[in-house]
Amino acid sequence: MKSLELIQNHITKANDNWLKYLTEAEEIHQNLEYVHSIESVQTNHLLLYVKRTLESLNRFNGLSDTSKKLIEEVLKWSEVAKGGTIRQRDMWRKKGYNLIAHNEGSADIYIEEYLLKDEKNQTNEKLMIESLIRTHGLIGQYIRGESELKKSKPSKDLLLKLLGVVETRNILYSLNFCIINGVSEYLWDNVSEKVEKAIDDLIGDNFTESTMTRVQKLRSKSGNRLQDFEYYSKEMVDLEKLIDGRELWYVEPALYSFTLEDFLAVMTLTQKELRNKDINHIIFEDMMKQMYYDYKNEKKVNVYRKRVIEKYLEDCRNGKGEENPRLKFLVSIDDKTKSAHPYFQFTGLGEALINFCLEAEKVDMMHNRAVVMLLDYFELRRDAYDRFHNEEVYLENMNSAADDKRVILEWLKGDTILDIGPGGGVMLDMIEEEKESKTVIGIDISENVIESLNKKKKDGKRKWEVVKGDALNLTETFPPNSVDTIIFSSIIHELYSYIPFNGKRFNHDVIGETLKSAYTVLKPGGRLIIRDGIMTENKELNRMIRFKNEEGIHFLKQYKNDFKGREIEFEIISSNTVKMPINDAMEALYTYTWGEESYVHEVNEQFGYFTPTEYKLYIQSTLGDQVRIIESRNYLQPGYTDNLKDKLEFLDENGNPVDLPDSTCFIVVEKN
Repeated sequence: MKSLELIQNHITKANDNWLKYLTEAEEIHQNLEYVHSIESVQTNHLLLYVKRTLESLNRFNGLSDTSKKLIEEVLKWSEVAKGGTIRQRDMWRKKGYNLIAHNEGSADIYIEEYLLKDEKNQTNEKLMIESLIRTHGLIGQYIRGESELKKSKPSKDLLLKLLGVVETRNILYSLNFCIINGVSEYLWDNVSEKVEKAIDDLIGDNFTESTMTRVQKLRSKSGNRLQDFEYYSKEMVDLEKLIDGRELWYVEPALYSFTLEDFLAVMTLTQKELRNKDINHIIFEDMMKQMYYDYKNEKKVNVYRKRVIEKYLEDCRNGKGEENPRLKFLVSIDDKTKSAHPYFQFTGLGEALINFCLEAEKVDMMHNRAVVMLLDYFELRRDAYDRFHNEEVYLENMNSAADDKRVILEWLKGDTILDIGPGGGVMLDMIEEEKESKTVIGIDISENVIESLNKKKKDGKRKWEVVKGDALNLTETFPPNSVDTIIFSSIIHELYSYIPFNGKRFNHDVIGETLKSAYTVLKPGGRLIIRDGIMTENKELNRMIRFKNEEGIHFLKQYKNDFKGREIEFEIISSNTVKMPINDAMEALYTYTWGEESYVHEVNEQFGYFTPTEYKLYIQSTLGDQVRIIESRNYLQPGYTDNLKDKLEFLDENGNPVDLPDSTCFIVVEKN
């Protein structure tokens, strides 16, 4: 019977213990750096990885049969410490095998399998296999900064003694090819030259590498995140005490999203906990697992947890870390394996709030209350503009409107340009790049925006400045009559929406105060440039929206309950169609365009607050004959049409398709 044959075939193969351990794996041990979705990881990834390494070996040319057989044995056994049943793993732990630093654990399992049972098995071949398993992957870790090259010296010396230089180099190169190519061919293509150089240095006993170089390797994937290594040279000296002679595990996936300053703070805290303890491995696996979750089938950094940790690290730098009752930094130590495991311990309530935020954002658009609770619990609320969950996405979206904002450049006047609420800095960049010899300044009240822009400025070597200030009181930051052009690009509606003026939000008087504040610091002949949302001129018009999926009506009902600007009206015509006043319809569709991740913020903002005629009249009534409007026009940003066309139909009251109305105004005001 074919079925019995297949079962027997599997049982026979499983009698080979390396395969048995791999196929019986009951726990998942995976470097999340290379995972697209955490939920998709299965225990059989271990067997599949070993299979890929053996396939890589199978197509590697230029090796003797003896060397190929030796490498095959190394690859078969090098991952077994990640496998085994839970009962088997408990037995290995009791024997003191290091199952996290799996190269050492796998080597100990191999010794138990072959070298302890019978002294006759202690052949040169078996000794070389055990040594190569023990140093398995260390050259890759050296390239990443996680290990020192001299850690591979014992296996290199043994190979040189028994096989000579040429065969030693061939074995080390082909073994590392299989290990790295088994992860991905792309990764191998990127590091193959570094592997070759590392092997040459290893064979030549060239082990000179500074702590700073090692840290730079550890931070190689951290991108544009304020990495002024020279500035932290003193900290590098202290860091040497921590990492010298030790192997680091999972550092990059655990800490890559943090700044260098925060990275060093974590390392300093780890060093303080370890002091003079006899530790060979510092393993950040627990912290790595803390930092990720799945969102829409993709692995994402847990920004809630990250922000809490960032605040804690800042407090530690200021000597206040011990005062935090909600979060602690701990290092658990395993004396048997000489391993240290740093991680952050959250209180039960803090952990519950973080998990609630994660779950709430997956199922609906109402998790803003959860986020506010989290902010308040950890004392993280920075300001009223704090977007917290999607700050980076929000700033990227602001930058994506660059083409629409480019028209502003045509109307700049003078040398001193002030951008109110610069968002992701797209206007600051454009002015610096396309208008030479300008003093360009961004001003914002949001701590997050200022922090992000300062990082961007440093990394991009920009000349523009960014300062914290209040748009309603610009004279606190700039002298009267000192600025040539002031830009309000999609920011006045935020001031109108968020600032409680004379006791209430959504008060037109806040716009008047903003205009007066700008007028005061503007030079004679200077200009105010306003680009912002508008309402449709005929407020009595009605429009019908026919949604193409069920979530549309659900969204609208929720939006009506959550929108803070005014009462939203609509009449349900059918299961997927509503009739609404045109300006209520557009206000809802602006938020519908931005999507769920921005919902919790957009329901707090009213984009259209004047019709075009009302806007011009308001400017004239506020500033009088001291100014003149030299340009005024309105238009529809094409992104709305493009984004909504697959989600709904926009119709007149008779059910005929009509265009979306103008969304945006562009007004230039000149001071007499």
